[in-house]
Amino acid sequence: MNSISMRRIGPVMSAIGALTMLVASAMAQPGPATPTPTTNDPDRNSPAHNLSLDIHMIVRPDLTVTVNSTTRLKILRESAIRALGQQTVPYVESLNPLEVVEAYTEKSDGRKLFVDPANILTRDAATGLNAVYQRDAKVKTIIFPDIEVGDTLVYALKVNRVDKRFPGHLFFQAALPRSVPYGTYHLTVDEPKSLALRAATNGEGFSHTVTDMGEDQRHEFNFRPDGWRLDEPGAVSFWDRDPRIVFTTFKDLSELGASYWSSMKDRDVIDPEIQTLADDITKGIDSKRAQAAAIDHWVKKNIRYVLVFLGSGGITPNPPLTVLKNKFGDCKDHVALMGALLRAKGIASEQVLINLGNSYRLPELPVPSFNHVMLYLPDFDLYTDPTASYASFATLPESSYDKPVLHISEAGGRAARTPPAKADDHVTIARTTASIGADGAVKGTTRQTATGIFAISARSTAMQIQTQGREKYAETILRGHGEPGTGLFEAAAPFDFAEPYVIQGAFSLNTKLQIPFNGPRTIPLGIPIHRRPGVGLLGQRIAGRTTDFVCFPGKQVEEIELTFAEGLPMPRPIRGRNIDNKYFNYQSHYVISGRTLTIRREFRSNVAHQVCAKEIESELTEPLQEVARSLRTRMSFQPSATNTGPVKEE
Repeated sequence: MNSISMRRIGPVMSAIGALTMLVASAMAQPGPATPTPTTNDPDRNSPAHNLSLDIHMIVRPDLTVTVNSTTRLKILRESAIRALGQQTVPYVESLNPLEVVEAYTEKSDGRKLFVDPANILTRDAATGLNAVYQRDAKVKTIIFPDIEVGDTLVYALKVNRVDKRFPGHLFFQAALPRSVPYGTYHLTVDEPKSLALRAATNGEGFSHTVTDMGEDQRHEFNFRPDGWRLDEPGAVSFWDRDPRIVFTTFKDLSELGASYWSSMKDRDVIDPEIQTLADDITKGIDSKRAQAAAIDHWVKKNIRYVLVFLGSGGITPNPPLTVLKNKFGDCKDHVALMGALLRAKGIASEQVLINLGNSYRLPELPVPSFNHVMLYLPDFDLYTDPTASYASFATLPESSYDKPVLHISEAGGRAARTPPAKADDHVTIARTTASIGADGAVKGTTRQTATGIFAISARSTAMQIQTQGREKYAETILRGHGEPGTGLFEAAAPFDFAEPYVIQGAFSLNTKLQIPFNGPRTIPLGIPIHRRPGVGLLGQRIAGRTTDFVCFPGKQVEEIELTFAEGLPMPRPIRGRNIDNKYFNYQSHYVISGRTLTIRREFRSNVAHQVCAKEIESELTEPLQEVARSLRTRMSFQPSATNTGPVKEE
C-alpha cells in the first residue's frame, strides 16, 4: 500500500451542527472544475458558477427554530450544467423536517421554469461500505429543467429544527470556503434576548450588525469574498483558515462537555457478562497497562466498525451489551464497550471528542464541532482509538496526532491536545535482497518492517492481501512500481499487534536487464508496500503555496542488496549524498563488495507538529527535489580506462 493515511471518520455529531446541516448543503455541493482555457475564454481563472445564499433563522424561546433559505446558483460555463443541474439536500426527519418551498430555473430573460414536483425525489440516505445511516435520514434531489449558460438555479427550503440532543442549548457554525465561488452570503438570526446568544466571525469580508427588536434582537451577517481560488493539495481544512460564523449558547467547553455527557446512559454499571469477558480477555495478565492493551486489541479485532446513527441522532451510544451482541458499532459504541471492559478491571478511562481529517483548530466559541470519539486512559497518560482496527495500543491514526480535543466525564468537559507524533515511533524499513542472473533475470525477496502509522497501513495491506490473494496483490504492487512481474506474499496476520510488524514477499520481474551491460540500468526496487523515502510525509510541493499544510514526522528506509552472477560486469561506484536541514535529513550510501552492490537510503522527517507553515514551502522545494533525483539514480556500466572514479547520483 502506497499511502500512509488511515483515516476513518465516525461522526458523533454534525461538523456544522444539526441546525446548519441543511442550509450548508448548497455550500458543500462539489463545484465544477475550471475549464481548460481556450481562445474564446479570456478570463482563464474564473469559476464555472457562482453561489448566492440567503438564510433567515427564527429562534423561539423553547429553542425550536425555523430556517428559511434561498439558494441561487448562476451558471457561467457549460461544465456547470451537468455538475449542478441536480441538487441534493440531506436531512433527518426526526430532527430537521424539510420542505422544498419552490425550485425553478430562472432564464436569462427573467422567465421562471418551475421544477415539476415529480422531479423532486425523496429517498433514504445512501448506505455504503461500513456505513449505515440513521434510519430516518433522508435526501431530497431536485432536478432542474432546461439549463443554459446564463441561467440561475433557484431553490427555497424551509426547515423546522426540533433537535433536542443538547437540551437548553443552541449552536450554529458555518465556514465559507474560498474554493466556493460566492457572490453573496446573507444570514439573519432573530432570537430572544433572554437566550444570551454569543456570536463571532473570523476572516475578512464579514459585516455583523445587531438590531434591537423589543424582547428579541436581530443579528445580520453579510459576507462578500475578496476572491476565489481552488484548494491546494495537502492544505489544512478550510475550517481552520477560511471565513467562519459561529454562534452558541454554550459558555465554555466544560459546559459543552457536561451537556454531551448527560446523554450517556448507565455509565457506571458493570454487567456480569462484561465482567466475565474482561476477566477472560486478561486471564494470566497482571500488569494493568498490559490488561488495557489486551482489551484494546480484543475490541479492535472483534467489534466491526459500522457507522450507525441511532437513538438521539448519533450522540447516545448503544449499551455495551448490545454492542457486544451485535459485534459491530460506531465510534461511540466502541468506546462505550471498551470503557465498560476497562472499568470491569478497575482501569479508568475518559471519552475524548476529536476532529479527524485535516482540521487542527477549534472555533473561537464552543460548539459541538467534533466528528469522532476515542478514549484517554489517565493511569497511563495515553490516548487510544478502539475503532482504529489495525493500530496497536496507544498508536493513533495519522490524523489524530497534535489535535485539540475535549475530554468528557462526570466532571464536565476539559480541553486538551493529543501529543504530536515523534519520528522514532513511525518507522518503515524495506529490505530487498535480489540476484541478477547471467541472463539479466531479476528475482528476490522484500521484507517490510513497520511501526506506528506505518504498521497500521501494513496491517491494512495484510487484509488486502487476504482479499485479493497473495499472488495477485504482489503483481499489483510490482506494477505500481513500474516493474511488472510475479510474486507471492507470505501470509501475514492483520490483527497481529506486535511491533515492528512484518510483511515479506518474493518476486521475479518479467523484464530482464538488457545484456550485455553497457550504459545505465535501473536498480530493482523489489516489492515494498510503502512509499519510498521522502515521499508522503511532507506532502505535495506547490509553487507559491498560500495555505498551511499537513505534515508528519517519521522515518522511511530503503535497503537494497543486489548480487550479480559470475561473469557479469559490476557497476561503477556511486557517490551518495547527505541532505540535512531543520525539517528533514536524507542520506544515501552505495557500497560494492565482491559481487554485491548494497544501497541504503534513509529519509527522516523532523517536523515538530502536524501543521507546517506555508512559508517553509520554498525551503523544502529544492532539497526534496534533490531527494527525488537521488531516488531515480541508476547503475552505470560504462568502464573507462581514464575515468574509473565514482559516478554521481542523478
